[in-house]
Amino acid sequence: MNRADFSWDEFAWTTRVPLPPDTWAATAGTLVPLYYAPEGREEHPPDDAEIASAAWTVDRLPALLAAARPALSAHAVHTLEPEDLATASDLTDAVRVSALHVHSVSRDGIPYVGIALSCPWDEEHGLGILMHGPRVVDAGGADTALLRRIAERDATDPRAGLDESLIGHWDSAPFDHGVMESSEVELRANGEGWSSLANLGGEYVTRLTWSCPEPGVLQLRDEDGRVTRHRYVVGPAVPPYGTEPVTSVTFEEAVQYGHQFAKSGYPTEVGSN
Repeated sequence: MNRADFSWDEFAWTTRVPLPPDTWAATAGTLVPLYYAPEGREEHPPDDAEIASAAWTVDRLPALLAAARPALSAHAVHTLEPEDLATASDLTDAVRVSALHVHSVSRDGIPYVGIALSCPWDEEHGLGILMHGPRVVDAGGADTALLRRIAERDATDPRAGLDESLIGHWDSAPFDHGVMESSEVELRANGEGWSSLANLGGEYVTRLTWSCPEPGVLQLRDEDGRVTRHRYVVGPAVPPYGTEPVTSVTFEEAVQYGHQFAKSGYPTEVGSN
C-alpha cells in the first residue's frame, strides 16, 4: 500500500481494499472503502506512518473481525426483540463489512480502527464497532466506527480503578470439558462490558459495569443493579487437550457459571509480523 493508492473524496483520504477470503463478515474479493482519518484531520496527503497504519489494518483484518464477532453477536442478542431472535439461526452470519475507518488516533503505537457493517435487522443504522487491536472499544450503530471522539476518549483514559490485565474478551470454551454450556465475559476499558451464557436453550447476554475495588477483586454490577465480587488470578495456563499456555483468568466465585477463561487476542505491535 502506498500514497498513490489513496484519493481525496472531500471528507477523507480513501482507498478500496479487497476483503480476505474465508473471513467472517467478508465476501471474498469484494472491495470496500477504507477511510483514513474520517474525522479531525487536514487535507494534506497521508504520510508514511499513516499509510503504515492503514496497511497494518488491512494485514490484520481477519484477526480484527474474529475479535469483533463475539461483541457484535452479544450486541444483537441484547438489543433484538425476542421474536426476531427466534427466527435468526446465527445472527452474525448475516452481516457484511461495508467500510473501514482507520483513525489518526493511537495508544501504545496501535491505531484505532472502526468497522462498519450492514445487517438485515437494522438496514437504516447498520452496525459499527471500534477496535484497538483485538480489544473492543465500543459497539453500536454504524457511526460507532466513524466517530473520532470515541477513540480519543479511550486513548486518554487513565483506567482509574481498573486492572488493565482484565481488559479484553474472555472465553471459557478452551477450559470447558464435559459441560453443556460455555461463558464469555468482555470487560472494556471504559468500565462497561457484558457477559453471556450459551447452552442448548440459547444465548443469554447481560450488560454490566465493572471495577476493581482492591487488588485481585473484580466487582460486577449487572443491568438490574445486582453487585457481585469475584476474587481472581491472571496468568498462563494450558487448557485441557492444549499444548501451549494461554493467558487466563481464574475466579474463585464463578462468573456466569465459569471459573476459568482464556483471553482472546493476538500480537498487535504496528510493523510486527
